[in-house]
Amino acid sequence: MTARVLIPIGALCGFLNVLSAQCSDAGVCSLGQRSEPSAHSVSLSYGFGKSGKTDSLTFHAIEAAASIEIIPGGRLLIAVPFNNQSGPLGSVSGIGDLTVAWHQTLSSSEPWAVGFQVGGKIALAHVNAENLPQAYQSGLGTNDLLLGVLVQYSEWNAALAYQYSPGRSDNRLTRLKRGDDLLVRAGYTSMVDGFRLAGEILAIKRLHRSSIVTSTLGQLETFGDVPDSDQAQVNLVGRGAYPLSETVEIGFVAAIPLLKREVNVDGLTRSIALSAGLTVSL
Repeated sequence: MTARVLIPIGALCGFLNVLSAQCSDAGVCSLGQRSEPSAHSVSLSYGFGKSGKTDSLTFHAIEAAASIEIIPGGRLLIAVPFNNQSGPLGSVSGIGDLTVAWHQTLSSSEPWAVGFQVGGKIALAHVNAENLPQAYQSGLGTNDLLLGVLVQYSEWNAALAYQYSPGRSDNRLTRLKRGDDLLVRAGYTSMVDGFRLAGEILAIKRLHRSSIVTSTLGQLETFGDVPDSDQAQVNLVGRGAYPLSETVEIGFVAAIPLLKREVNVDGLTRSIALSAGLTVSL
């Protein structure tokens, strides 16, 4: 049986990971995705998203990613985007945060496959560009830990993932500290006339409220919780991929929220997200 892995590349599945609500970066939403890659692959993808009427932000991202098999069943996963965020207050463009993860297949015996992933999101992006709030910045401003486990049975797959965010952003306007995220996803994949099509339900629960600075006196800062920033979100995600040759594949992702998180202090909320890209197996 071919080893199946959780790949944080381009939807982070061979095309960009801009799934929807709370999923603009290669973080917790990149974990637990189904793929059957060759030993090595690289991808380049474009993603588009909108936050909705809450703050009317528009997002564009170009992401480069790679999956490198180091040992049988184990591979290094790397992804970095170039992001643009624009809205009523202005526009910011720049390199986003780097995601690095290790995937290990634990068991691969038909029709079952089990694997886990551990990694991190490394803060590379500037968080005070154009003196705009955190939601406009190209990165989240924190170094986060990512953990995930994937179970597959035949064409069905399920995953559980966790993003631990211990730090506080240096953004001067918000000094945001995000709550941790728990993700659960379940989906089904099938082949139709050469296309690999997949549908899934993806649910994210922020486990506690995020907090921002409420007052500053000299070097003394006071922080307070953001109301309703621990809301849950449920997304409907559709994926598709088509091979152009034995080594080149195009793919797309479309996502809409069934249950939408309204608070967007971190810039991760989406009312719609679309992405498309190209993956080359080496």
